[in-house]
Amino acid sequence: MSFADLGLMPELLSALNAVGYTTPTPIQQQAIPVVLSGRDLLAAAQTGTGKTAGFTLPLLQRLSTTPVLHPSTKHRIRALVLTPTRELASQVEESVRQYGQDLNLSSMVMFGGVNANPQRDRLRKRLDILVATPGRLLDHVGQGSLDLGGVEILVLDEADRMLDMGFIRDIKRILKMLPAQRQSLLFSATFSEEIKRLADTMLQAPVLIEVARRNQVSETITHRVHPVSEFGKRNLLIKLLKSSEINQCLVFMRTKQ
Repeated sequence: MSFADLGLMPELLSALNAVGYTTPTPIQQQAIPVVLSGRDLLAAAQTGTGKTAGFTLPLLQRLSTTPVLHPSTKHRIRALVLTPTRELASQVEESVRQYGQDLNLSSMVMFGGVNANPQRDRLRKRLDILVATPGRLLDHVGQGSLDLGGVEILVLDEADRMLDMGFIRDIKRILKMLPAQRQSLLFSATFSEEIKRLADTMLQAPVLIEVARRNQVSETITHRVHPVSEFGKRNLLIKLLKSSEINQCLVFMRTKQ
């Protein structure tokens, strides 16, 4: 199967060809037709599966080929992508610009930890697609520099990470600011009960896609468990690190101390 088989427009196919992408991944094969159809989507996809292109490509096509759903006299964003971190937000917005280089659509990325004034200035101009982290987004809404009343497509990317990072209240506040008539896409690595409850509040009769078994562990990893007392953990760790079979290692700790 090729990207052309998925019904993508020539401008997007040209952009994909420019970056050397010819064959869609499983998540792209399943997600792109669903998003193009206008249906809501609940997708389980790990990082590295190609999910970003799975929603940015059809999002760009829908905005380019459909009339404005919520017209207004002032500039309003038409698509909102929420991500848990600034790094992911930057990556997603870069993909939007890369794939949409031949389309008449504008985008920007917004996150905290930087001066808000340039962001405020950019929001005064035409903006079709906004990729943002929840906190800084709510800051601009509170200051009156951002209106979410024109959002036609909402994407929640890595929703499980957002919940783990404590963004659930922010997400619920943002959902209340959006038009009821919209298309919503939720991407998560796992389908926890909390994710299912969130999906129930934001999705309407969604299509469900899972590209891997839930909580699947890589087949290239061997697991070992060492029962040990609290006081023996450090000595055991030192012993393991000194063993000849370990050349490189990542050690995950419970706290920074």
